[in-house]
Amino acid sequence: MGAERHLSVSEASRVLGMSRTTLLAAEEAGLLTPLRTPGGHRRYDPAELRRFAGRAGTSALEPAQDAPHEPAVAGGAASEEVAAGIRLAVRPFVQALDADTAGVYLHDVDLRFAGGFGVPRWLAERLTAGPPPPPIARALDSLRPALFDPAALRFPEPRATGSGFAVALHRDGGRPLGVLFVVTRHELLNGELRFVEALRAVLVMLLEDQRRIRDLEERLARIAALSAT
Repeated sequence: MGAERHLSVSEASRVLGMSRTTLLAAEEAGLLTPLRTPGGHRRYDPAELRRFAGRAGTSALEPAQDAPHEPAVAGGAASEEVAAGIRLAVRPFVQALDADTAGVYLHDVDLRFAGGFGVPRWLAERLTAGPPPPPIARALDSLRPALFDPAALRFPEPRATGSGFAVALHRDGGRPLGVLFVVTRHELLNGELRFVEALRAVLVMLLEDQRRIRDLEERLARIAALSAT
């Protein structure tokens, strides 16, 4: 088997499931050391990426050619099943928009980060532990889309750049389930905003189905407990 091909910045970020800015921040912190081409471009050794992923607590990576873009799942605010469903739903959306990150805050007792795509474990833990930024809360309260500047807010990560968009997850007249946010490298066009709206509808159906399943499982557990007494 021949040597593995070294990866560009965009390829390495996709393999690790993190944004380019997060990858470069890891390099600045001394956690990764890329090689440089004669033209000065960064190239990452897949073996070093796997070691970095192991130290960061993410899943071990397969060889570069077959490595999936699988970021870590947020913990605490949502079950593994909910977080995995969110990740699968937003993954093709992030790739279609060439976005850095997309994620969902769920509204139950309060508004908490539940999962996303392009979110490494350390960032998921930070978002889960902290309060949502003002545009996320505003989108939930007003049920209107909210644009935001990721760099000014330092959200979803301190080195974030590009354009941000947040939209409440709800059916017309219904109680909002949470908020979807997207961070792209460019201003969203009207067609892309409609794409975001389409994803919103898919996520609403997904979350409603998951809640119905959870409620049913809880009822079945109560029935089983009563039957055992």
